[in-house]
Order: sequence, then structure tokens, then C-alpha cells
Amino acid sequence: MNLNPTKNAMRGLTVFISDIRNAQSKENEEKRISKEMAHIRKEFKENKGIDGYQRRKYVCKLLYIYMLGYDLDFGHMEAVTLLSSANFQEKVIGYNALGMLLHENHELIPLIINSLQEDLGSRAPRAGEFFQCLALDAIGNIGGKEMAESLAPLVQKLLIANTSAPHVKKRAALALLRLFRKYPSIITPDLWATKLIDLLNDTDLGVLTSVVSLLLGLVQDNPLGWEGAIPKVVALLAKILITREYTKDYVYYSVPNPWLQTKLLRFLRAFPPVRDGATAARLSEILNVIFGSADTAKAGTVNHKNALNAVLFEAINLVIDYDNDDALLRQTCALLGRFISAKETNIRYLGLEAMSHLAALSTETSNMIKKYQETVFVLLRDADISIRRRALDLLYGMCDKYTSKDIVGELLTYLVSADYAIREELVLKIANLAEKFASNYQWYVDVILQLIATAGDFVSDDIWHRVIKIVINHEDVQEYAARTVFKALQSPTAHETTVKVGGYILGEFGHLISEQPESPAALQLQTLHSKYPTCGLPTRALLLSTYAKFVNLFPELAGQIRDIFAQYRAFIDAEIQQRACEYFNLTSLRDENLLSTVLDAIPAWNENAANESEQDGENPQDVNTTHQGHQQGGSSLVDIDLLGGQNPISNQPPPQQQQRNDDPFGLYGGGGAGGVGATGSFGSSNTASGGSSNINTPPHGATGSYGAGGYSTPPPSSGGMSDIFANAVAPGTGQIGLTAGIGAAVAHNNAQHQHGTTSPSPFGTPIYGSASASVGSGGGSPFGSGSPTSSGSGSGLCINDNPNDPLHAKISAFYRRLCLAGEGVLYEDGTLQIGIKTDYQKESGRMMIYYGNSTPTQFTNFQATITSTSSVQVQAQPVVSTIAPKAQVQQGLTLMCVSEVQESPILSISFVTNGKPVSIQLRLPVIATKFAEHMKLSAPDFFNQWKVWATKPLEGQEVFKAGKPIDVNWVSKVIQDGLKLAVLKGVDPSINNVVVAGYFNISGQQPQPVLARLETNPQTHMYRLTVRSSNEKLTSAVIKILALHLSASA
Repeated sequence: MNLNPTKNAMRGLTVFISDIRNAQSKENEEKRISKEMAHIRKEFKENKGIDGYQRRKYVCKLLYIYMLGYDLDFGHMEAVTLLSSANFQEKVIGYNALGMLLHENHELIPLIINSLQEDLGSRAPRAGEFFQCLALDAIGNIGGKEMAESLAPLVQKLLIANTSAPHVKKRAALALLRLFRKYPSIITPDLWATKLIDLLNDTDLGVLTSVVSLLLGLVQDNPLGWEGAIPKVVALLAKILITREYTKDYVYYSVPNPWLQTKLLRFLRAFPPVRDGATAARLSEILNVIFGSADTAKAGTVNHKNALNAVLFEAINLVIDYDNDDALLRQTCALLGRFISAKETNIRYLGLEAMSHLAALSTETSNMIKKYQETVFVLLRDADISIRRRALDLLYGMCDKYTSKDIVGELLTYLVSADYAIREELVLKIANLAEKFASNYQWYVDVILQLIATAGDFVSDDIWHRVIKIVINHEDVQEYAARTVFKALQSPTAHETTVKVGGYILGEFGHLISEQPESPAALQLQTLHSKYPTCGLPTRALLLSTYAKFVNLFPELAGQIRDIFAQYRAFIDAEIQQRACEYFNLTSLRDENLLSTVLDAIPAWNENAANESEQDGENPQDVNTTHQGHQQGGSSLVDIDLLGGQNPISNQPPPQQQQRNDDPFGLYGGGGAGGVGATGSFGSSNTASGGSSNINTPPHGATGSYGAGGYSTPPPSSGGMSDIFANAVAPGTGQIGLTAGIGAAVAHNNAQHQHGTTSPSPFGTPIYGSASASVGSGGGSPFGSGSPTSSGSGSGLCINDNPNDPLHAKISAFYRRLCLAGEGVLYEDGTLQIGIKTDYQKESGRMMIYYGNSTPTQFTNFQATITSTSSVQVQAQPVVSTIAPKAQVQQGLTLMCVSEVQESPILSISFVTNGKPVSIQLRLPVIATKFAEHMKLSAPDFFNQWKVWATKPLEGQEVFKAGKPIDVNWVSKVIQDGLKLAVLKGVDPSINNVVVAGYFNISGQQPQPVLARLETNPQTHMYRLTVRSSNEKLTSAVIKILALHLSASA
């Protein structure tokens, strides 16, 4: 043994690695690494005569440190120096280092381009080919635009040159594939098809494998122009499988070159079936040979089976894609039947997946696999969940009118023990199959009710809505449905969804079974009301509508039902309270004509309207039944004030008429769940995440209690006015007061301001101003378009429009925060407190505004009007004209985005207090991102779309200074959680950059995608923002919104 290692062994590197491995703790390791890095840094900086060996050793140490997870901020230039060396050992270390440390956009890429060009063109004896291989490996690892532009011609030349060695050609093909995937324009079929196809004549199987990989990448991007390779690909397969022209070096466990075989078969799948007679016959012969070799997998080793099965599955997929040979399809079916019974999990998985594709081809292929139905039933209970999922997909695909009852029955049985991770998908598939193949609707009703009883938590609203529509449209099933659902309701464990279905159907068709001794009207009411206390608020609201229907169907129950309504007239939830009050007054009028009109049965569902809505991109179930979260405000019962007089809302333009989820009988006209009703309050609705969120509840921070008799005035607080609404409630609404939050901005004048004249506000600029000073809907003033005015004597209640005013700065900060949040304080001073709470879903939104009187005197002549804009339509409830001391009132709004949001609606408020008029004007925090939603994209999809919008005005860019030290995690949170745009991970290689994607929803239009890239420089505290979209207005809006919030100092 040689105890004196040569310089090539780099003894110092060996000692260093040994020290790191022998470190007793993390602290000792870090200490040793810090010491070594300090030493290396000193050597690089001070030792001007450092030789190649020392430089190579130090770079290797840095690479080892980098591989352990430590950051490197030096040593890159030393690696570039090694790369430029003529010594092979130094060049290898340089290439290895740069391959690990650099990415395609790294700033050092231009420095190594020349070295790569020299190495690619090297003609040095012996070493030249190795230099070329090192350069090609680096190109394949790093890639990038600059490399593609500068080096692609050299790589292409090496690939097609007859003088290039096989190992150079292999690397050249793979490097070219890497460059093509990044920038497809470097290879076009018109210039390169003939040259690359000729490479298939090469006798070296390694070169062929690499060239076919390149061709496969090209045709997967676009197969046009590469059809000329098909005969040569078939000929290559024939050489391998029929004439067996290959070397032993490429035989893997008795399977000749399985990698090349799979690539060739996959290449053929990119094209339609072969039309040339001789080529098609040859391909059929090849496929028969492959299928004939399947039997050898039974006795082979594991590696032999894996290699052979890889080829078999590619051949099977090719046969399925071509779908032009019945004999091959039958062989494929037989093979797949054997695969799904195999012991290996991977084989079963691939077999089920391929069989699902086979089942979807035609009725004939679906019939071929029916004999394996029992086997698939068994696989539903496989230990591996991925197998269970694929088995479920296969059963769904092979189901038809003859097997539907067996398959649905088996799926219902399996549902009892199915994993929670698969139940939602399973429930949806069962419901779809039951409706699609229902021989009679009684069976369909039974299936859905059993579905609800077994997995009610996973039954979406779409499913039970569809049952209701089918029952409404088919008279022959209405009595059966009423009888069946009533029986289901009598179970003590009936699910809440069963109660919804039961309330709906019995409210419409309960009279059909009321004459039967087991289901009299009184028992129906008793059964439904016994479920009432355990149900959620939306279901309770539905049941109240059912009780109102019962008054019309069963007059003898009117007194008992009115008592129920009276009990809930003072309920804390505004929707329940509103329904109870209106139904109580409606049923107390004793007007049979009115009752029969308002509470009439729902007409049959118009299937033609459903089809039209589907063509317009709308879910037909949404035409009469609004999905949760997409509610529109509406008027109350047929615009009649049940307490006497004309409804004040009836004079306003009604919103689009649509039926509500929690108003199944259509009693509220156009109101959506949680829509605006006669009492002027919003109902509860489910949030996007599925939880219950009551927009009537004032913004976070409010406390207090509701009293049936109205509200109670809180005792004076020793702490002053910091929490004036701790216990205050608006008279008759039960709404608890507002105490804290984050808000918007306001302009406010009193009677002394300019003696009643209007003075232009310096903040009355267009909504989108400069990024550093703009507020509002992504910019502009939060104080509206001008300075509001008021008349009368001064009261000291106003604020001026001076940006240096402390209250001005505070309100502007409120506005920015509320652009990122859903609730909070909009404005607050010693007189008035305004808060909002919002709920947005796609292109629509709801907003509740709370006005609180902070003074001991009442507000009179109180008015609050909202001005719509060209981009946001607003429908507002009226508000009471008087606000008592220490009391609060509310105003509901519905919002609809009809075009790109360029400006926000303006809220104008005026009132009189202590005999002095006050007026306020402010912008509501309704900005474009309120109507946005996340868009998930992979890196390739992002860059493909990014290139489409690369020209102005679709692209916009702005450079601005950060308002606070740059924290990428904080920036990502603001964008993703506050502005509702997705932050895409792994797209930009720099950890200091943020890539963003989102959809913007506009009524009547397809969602509009927007992409953005935010580059950060923490050292200079600067951002550079680039935004691209298909709409220049949207691009401008997103730039101003992001710049506003990222340039803010607080």
C-alpha cells in the first residue's frame, strides 16, 4: 500500500471529509466548516500564485460543503478558471462544480459560453472527444436561453457529423433535447426532419436510443412533419424483435434493448394508425411477437418480468390508441385480464389503468372486459388505495344499462367500508351512474337516499338538488319519493342531507301521502320538526319554508305552525328571524288567494333551459338553485310589506332572478342564500371552504348579546370610547356591535369647511396612480373622487384632505389592510364608526356595512348611498334614517363584476347630529383581486403561456422601492392569502423571486388568466414586477395593486 499518496489523491480533501464525518455534533460540524471556508476564502483572495492542484482541491471542498446543504457565496470564479484549463482533471472538476452551482439564468452563464464553444469544437488528439462530452453534459444539465442561442448550432453539428464518436453523438442528442424543451424554436421539421431521421440508420444502439429520445420529445410537442420516421421506426423494431440484429451488450435479462423498444412504440403512439400496407403488416407482426413473449414472464426473474412488462404495456397502449385490429384488441383484453390478477401491485395498477382506456373505446371493447367484472369487484378491497382508485375508475367506465344495478349495488356495499380519502369520489360516481342508467326513477331515489344514509357528509348539494328536480319533473315518482323519504326521516340517525331532501319533497308532495294512516300531515310536521334543533342554520331556514308550505297544503296545521314561527321571530340569526317574521305575518293575513299564490307548488323543471345554460358554460343545477357562495340579493316575498304598506325595496331594480339553496320553494324571488330580504339583512351562507359563515355577524372583535326586546345600552366605559359597541345591538336586528378590525379610508367635511362650497381633494385622482402613493382600487385616493361638502356650523367632526393629517394616514392604512382582508373597520373617529364584512365568490360578492353612533346623541336624516362604477354594479338596501345613541344599523350590498375593475364604488354618507350636518365620502375596498382565484400551473405550462403574452400592451413592468425590508415569505403571503393569487413554487430557480398566477372572474365572460413575476433585491430594497395577461387593462390593474401593497411601509 502506498502511504504517500500523490497530488491527484487530494489528501487534504480526504482529511476534511473525515473530520466532517467524525464530528460529534451539529455545532462541531458547523465550526469545522466555518474554519475551512475561512481558510479557502483567504487562499483565494491572498494567494495569487495558487496552482491548479490547490484550486481543484479547494473547489472540491466547497462542493462537498454545498452538498451538505450549506450556502456558498464565493468560489464560482475559481470553478470557471478550472473550466478554462487545458488540464483534463482540472476541467472535470470545473464542469462538475458549475453543473451543481449554476442554473440557466445565473449571471455567470455568459462567462462560460466561450469555454463551452472551445470545448465543443476541440480537435485535440485523444482529449478532444472527452472535452466535447464534458461540454455537452454541462449543456444538458444547465440549458437556458443563452446556451440555446449560442451553442445549439454547434451541438447540432456534432450530432449529425459523420466524424463524431458514438459517445459524443449520444450526449449531443440529449443536450439538444434539453435545449428544445426549453426553447422549441431551435428545431423545426422543415429544416431538420430529414437530417434527424437519417440518424436512425446508425448501427450503434446507444446512439439510436438517444436519437429516438430526441425524436420522441419532438413529436410529443408537435408530430406534424415527422411522419417520415414511421417506416424506419417500424424497421428498427423488426430488427430487434424479428431478425434479432443486436449485440449482446444491449440484452437486459434476456430482453433485447427494452429501453429502445419502449421508446419506439411510444413514438408510434404520437401518430394515427399506419396506412401503408406493408408497414402496417410488419407492425402487426411485431405486436404479435411482443404479445407472444408474454408467457415467458411467468418463469423469469423479477428483472426479466419488469423489462418484458414495460414493452408489453407500451404495445398494449399502442393497440388501444390505434383501435383498428380486432384480433389484437382481443389479445390485449386477455393480457390485461391476466395482469389485473397478478401478485405485483404495479402490474395490477397498470393493468387496471390500461383496461379503463380499453373500456372507453367502444361498446364492443366494453363488452370484452365484462367477464372480469368480479375480479374488479375484488380489487375494490385491495390493500393498496391506488389499486382501489383504479378499480373504481374501471367500474365506472365499464358500467352500462345491463350491469348498472350490479355495479351500483356493489359500490354502495363498498361505500360502507371505503376509505375517507376515496368516499367523495365514490359518492359522485355512484350518483352519476344511478342517474345515467336508471331504468326507473324509483330505483334512482332509493340509491340516492341510501347514498345519503351511508355517506351523507360526502353528498354534495349538486346531488340532492338533482334528485329534487327529477322528482318534480316526473309525477309517477312523486308519491313514492314522498313515502320513501318520510320513512327515512323516521330513523333517529337520519342525516341532515336527508332532512333537506325530506323538507323539500314533503313540502311539495306531502299531501300525496297524507291520507295514508302511517303518514298523516300532523306526523309529517312532527317528524320534520323533531330534526329542527340538531340541524344547521341553512337547513333550519329550509324547514321554515317547508312549514309555510304546510299551511297551504294542510290548513288544519296553521295554528301549530304559526306558533313555531312566533317562537323564532326573535332568533339571533338574521335569516331565520326574517323568515319566521315574514311567514308569521303571511300566514296571519288569512288571505287564501295570497297564500295559494306565494306558496304554490314549484313548476316542472325546464330541461331546455338547462341545456341552454350548459351551452353557456353554466351548471344547469345553478339556474334555479344557486350554489353556495354565488348568491344574489333579492326582494322579499313578492315585494309585499307583510307589516303593511309598500316594500321600500320594490322600487329598486331587482337582481337577476334565481332560486336559493336555502329557499327551495322559491319564496324569496331572486334572493340567493344569504340574499337581501325585506328586513334588510343577509342570510347565512357557506364559505368557499365549506364552513358556515354568517355575514350578518359584525367584523371580528365584536362582542355582546342579543335581547328579544331590542337592545340594551351599555354602561359608560371608564376606558373612554375605544370599545363603544362592546354590548350594543341595533334595535330589532340582533346584530352585535363593531369594535375593532382593519379598514378603509374616508373624506369627511363639516359645516365650517369652505362655508359649504366644494373644494377639490388632492386625492381625487384616477384610481390607479403612482405605486408609491396610490390607494383605492389599486391606486388613487381612498377618499373618493373629490372632497365632500357639508353645510352648517362647525362641529369639529370633519377632517381635511391634508395627507400629513394623522387621521388621514391612519385611514389610508386601514384601506390597504382591508384590500387584503374580508372584514374590519372602514372608518372611525369620535363620532361615527363604520365597519364592513364581505364574502366574494367568483364574479359576485356580498358586503354588509355597519354604521355605529359613537356619541350620546342620535343621528337624524341619516343617508348612505353607493355609486356603482362601469366595472362593478352595486345593489344596496335602504338604511334607516335615524341611529340611536350608542347604537348600530346595517346595510347590505350585492356586488357584480361586469368588466375589468378600474375604479371602486363610492359610499356617500350624510347625517345630522346636534343640529349640525355632516357628510362623508369614501371608496369601498372593492378591487380587482376581490374577484380573483388561484390558478395552479406547472413550470412548463407557465412558461408556455408566459411566452404568448410577451409583447406590450399585454405585458407591463414596473420597478419600485419596497416600503419595508424585503421578506419573500411575507410577500408570498400577501399575494396568496390577501390578493387571492396563487404563488407557484419551483417555477423560478431564484429563491428571491416570486411567480404568480391567477384567474379574474367577470360576469358573462370566461375567467381571464394573469401571470406575474416579482424579482426582489433585498440589498437595494427594490422590486421589479412583470405582469402579463390577455387584457391590457387587467395587466395595468394587477401592477398597480401589487405595487400599492408591496411599496407600503405598514
